[in-house]
Amino acid sequence: MKPKKKAEYDPKKIEDKWPQEKLSNKNNKESFSKGKQKKLVAYNPVKIEKKWQSEWLTKKTFEVKNNNGKKKMVLVEFPFPSGAGLHMGHMRPFIAGDVTTKYFKLKGFNAMYPIGWDAFGLPAENYAIKNKVHPSVSTKQNIANAKKQLLSWGTGYDWSREINTTDPEYYKWTQKLFLEFYKTGLAYEKFGEVNWCPKDKTGLANEEVIDGKCERCGTTVEKKNLRQWYMKITDYAEKLLEGLNDLPEWPHAVKVQQENWIGKSEGAEINFELRFKNEEDNKRRGPDGKPAHIPVFTTRADTLFGVTYLVLAPEHLWVTLATDDNHDVLENKNEVKKYLEQVKAKTDIERSALDKEKTGVELKGVKAINPANGEVIPMFVADYVLGGYGTGAIMAVPAHDERDFEFAKKYNLPIKEVIAPHFTDWTNPPQPGKKVIRRKTIHAIIENVEGDKVIGIKWKKYNWQTFVIGGVEEGEDVIEGAKREAMEETGYIDLEFVKILGDEIHSEYFATHKDVNRYADVTGVVFRMRSESRNELSEEESDKHEILWIEKNKIRDFYKGAEVHVLIDRYFGIEKPFIGHGEIKNSDKFDGLKSEVIKTKIVESVGGKIVTKYKLRDWVFSRQRYWGEPIPLIHCPKCGIVPVADKDLPVKLPEVKNYEPTGTGESPLAAIDKWVNVKCPKCKGKAKRETNTMPQWAGSSWYWLRYMDAKNKKEVSSLKAQKYWSPVDLYFGGMEHTTLHLLYSRFWNLFLYDRKLVTVKEPYKKRVPHGIILGPDGEKMSKSRGNVVNPDDVIKIYGADTTRLYMMFLGPHGAQVAWNDKGIVGTRRFLERVWAMQDFVSKKEADDVTAALHKTIKKVGEDIETFSFNTAVSSMMIFVNTVYESKSVTKKSYESFLTLLSVFAPHMTEEIWRNLGNKQTIFKGKWPTFKESYLKSEKVTVVVQVNGKIKAELSIDRDIDDEAAKTLALENPKVVEFVGQSEIKRVIVVKNRLINIVI
Repeated sequence: MKPKKKAEYDPKKIEDKWPQEKLSNKNNKESFSKGKQKKLVAYNPVKIEKKWQSEWLTKKTFEVKNNNGKKKMVLVEFPFPSGAGLHMGHMRPFIAGDVTTKYFKLKGFNAMYPIGWDAFGLPAENYAIKNKVHPSVSTKQNIANAKKQLLSWGTGYDWSREINTTDPEYYKWTQKLFLEFYKTGLAYEKFGEVNWCPKDKTGLANEEVIDGKCERCGTTVEKKNLRQWYMKITDYAEKLLEGLNDLPEWPHAVKVQQENWIGKSEGAEINFELRFKNEEDNKRRGPDGKPAHIPVFTTRADTLFGVTYLVLAPEHLWVTLATDDNHDVLENKNEVKKYLEQVKAKTDIERSALDKEKTGVELKGVKAINPANGEVIPMFVADYVLGGYGTGAIMAVPAHDERDFEFAKKYNLPIKEVIAPHFTDWTNPPQPGKKVIRRKTIHAIIENVEGDKVIGIKWKKYNWQTFVIGGVEEGEDVIEGAKREAMEETGYIDLEFVKILGDEIHSEYFATHKDVNRYADVTGVVFRMRSESRNELSEEESDKHEILWIEKNKIRDFYKGAEVHVLIDRYFGIEKPFIGHGEIKNSDKFDGLKSEVIKTKIVESVGGKIVTKYKLRDWVFSRQRYWGEPIPLIHCPKCGIVPVADKDLPVKLPEVKNYEPTGTGESPLAAIDKWVNVKCPKCKGKAKRETNTMPQWAGSSWYWLRYMDAKNKKEVSSLKAQKYWSPVDLYFGGMEHTTLHLLYSRFWNLFLYDRKLVTVKEPYKKRVPHGIILGPDGEKMSKSRGNVVNPDDVIKIYGADTTRLYMMFLGPHGAQVAWNDKGIVGTRRFLERVWAMQDFVSKKEADDVTAALHKTIKKVGEDIETFSFNTAVSSMMIFVNTVYESKSVTKKSYESFLTLLSVFAPHMTEEIWRNLGNKQTIFKGKWPTFKESYLKSEKVTVVVQVNGKIKAELSIDRDIDDEAAKTLALENPKVVEFVGQSEIKRVIVVKNRLINIVI
């Protein structure tokens, strides 16, 4: 039997179930004090919301001026205006930004909340192609629809600063800024292998490829050699890293993502000379007069003596030359060429993944020479080395690298250990000032007669669980020392030597029982009992420890010690590379030195150089598409590449009928002869325009600057305006743009700062990420699942205020939350109760109402400033419950509460505000203040459990509402970290005692 298909969310179908009149407080006796029901008009958002939206727009309520007192600039990532309209994913950060801006405005700040349209690029063009509408037409339609939506949400945008990246008056400045990059050499053209999306038919930047697929359409990306424009973002890699240190208010996760993407590596570049089978090739010299060599970048120069083979990336220039028709150095050229074709089908993610099988082909006919010891080693081309990292070549040290180890095992290549593992026991570290004793020690593993158990030593005075351990006396070898210690500590005398567990391991710790620091040279030795013959233990040994028999499969749980896991792996025959640091061995004059401190010495000894490399690649800054900013450059056969003069900007995108991508590697603009063919600005000879267009990230890489000075026709943004508004105080946006827009725009800003075109190094003071909204079924919203919730449909039924408030109430702003159709009904009822409070207005109010109001003022303000919008809403609900218990509230208190609520539900509060006799908009008022004297309340400490295990403690008001207690528990950082993305099945509250979260 097929499972029943989940019905698609359709508000129209549930409208009869929750009609407006049923949801209004008409005939709702709870909402009115006795005898006054008929005097209060029912709450009807349909009647009031459009009215206030129109008035705010007409009276320019939310427009701000430059240099007008203390400022706050709140920014939200401006949207791509698609045909589907703005969705719930937009609404969450947009409303959060709106709430925050209105709050700052009421707090007395000149608070700017601007908006615009990021309308160039693939999303807009693909939509136009699909619907057979010119992108210029569809973009205008989509912007008009999106603007209508934003107005219907009650957002307080400053529409006087509205921008549109497709407006020539805007992209004139994008082109101007591009030319700044070009003139300083940071924008350059070259042929190169780029990421190619076969569906979108365009090149993509590395940042636009997610898990080997196009970030926009999900198609598997291919490699293609194309003429492209690049931005030299790599020149700013260090500044981008350093700048993160100046952003203390950015979330740690955002900064870590950028650090990892930039991928700074301190290392060395070492040359490996090549040795060809053909002696004539060995006689040749390069332009530097040196024999042919391959430069290798490594972060582990300390392992140089352990190199047993060299690996080149399939994209490496040497491999390309060696397999062309002009060179015959390889004996297996055809085999190598066939392998290169196979690798092209793999993504970089697949090639570099640790769990993927590594493949390669030996480059027969050529060898490399290890510069450290002169050993001649084989060379391979292999898929696990990427051309874009380091020099595209690696020195393989299989004893100390996981991928090299796997490859060496597969192809039966030598594995040479050059680092002995070294550990510090951080549970019992060396003590400063204590004497250091270095000695040879043993760890003896003693198997029983059957061989299924081993002896464990449990020390009585210390919290130690060990093998038999001890020192090797003078004149003993490790086997003799181990056997002596085994007999002394266990009494068993009939022991047969089995094996030694590899070379020495080094361990440092504080020997508590000897009151000295130990540097132990540890050897593992295995014995098996031939019989259970045993001498009686001495009283001294019996007092020190007891002997336990441990089953083999449980020894990892029993034995403790920093170095023990290596011995256990060796005991079970598990071969692993040691990738840490330790003591150098098998490395000539460097033996015995610590690996982490000799890198520079080894590099110097072979004539290498210390360098810094970055994983970050230059940004591919051109697309083979129509709908984008024209690149303002002209190609002249005589003068080369010539910039378009400033007076001739903008270079407008021509109006064409055919704009579909060609897939040839050329933009559709290349076919428009009238537009392409121009005179060279320098020599006036025949020339051609650049036909690639800018990527969709171009206009968004500087747009916040235009908001600051949107009407300026002489420059991008005046320094005077920037000095007032910069930096952006709050920037709401998604985590998915951390290494795209957020990184690109920081790069542009740093460059412009160096050019003295902006006033601050970092454009955004604080970044505020948001979690995604899932469908009612807990799955990601998608049309195929039938779980998409359209905000416009919800607003039609419940009103914008209810939708806004519920959006903020769903859960912590940074968390992933699921839409709940039933929950919004409760939010609507809450607003109706607030509406009905008009009937409770009196000259006096109960003391607990006054106290509750002041607590609410404090709580809501603090929560908005920490983006804990859900708990702010919860606290307002608690206040309303308090008012309903006494059925009285003074006009002043009611107005104070309405001010708090106004930032969440602006339309209804504006209506009530005017009903109470106020002539000016509520947003011209002031945020209420609280008195400390009303905040005193008895606190209790409750424990927060996750699946019954204590994870945190909360100090909360006694008898707090259960929902508020749940919200506080779910907001706790320790709980958030532990729960992560797990589904919360239920939350159990035992009032004043504990909260248990079940996942």
